[in-house]
Amino acid sequence: MSIHIDEQALQTAARDMLKLRDRNEALRQRLEQMYKDITTALDTPAGHEVEFTGKDVLLEPIENMGLVLKHVSDTLNMIIGAEGASRGVYYDKLFDEYEELERILKSK
Repeated sequence: MSIHIDEQALQTAARDMLKLRDRNEALRQRLEQMYKDITTALDTPAGHEVEFTGKDVLLEPIENMGLVLKHVSDTLNMIIGAEGASRGVYYDKLFDEYEELERILKSK
């Protein structure tokens, strides 16, 4: 029995996660601009209240999602090996220990 990590799948996931992070950020920027445009058009106390409510209700969850996406993306990049780092180093020690344990168990 052995463990196999599909490096191609991890690389694809990392690329897709980066695209998703970019889309999330673009959405956040568009929504932020939309609320600025609304408050400029409604230069009244009510217009300013729309801006504050919009940021709390809509922008904050998107910003939080951006933090989650960044964490997942950073973790994937660490697993596959970041720029300049050896590929697969994240799991190397784990695999070495697993193979050693497997060797010990087979020898008994």
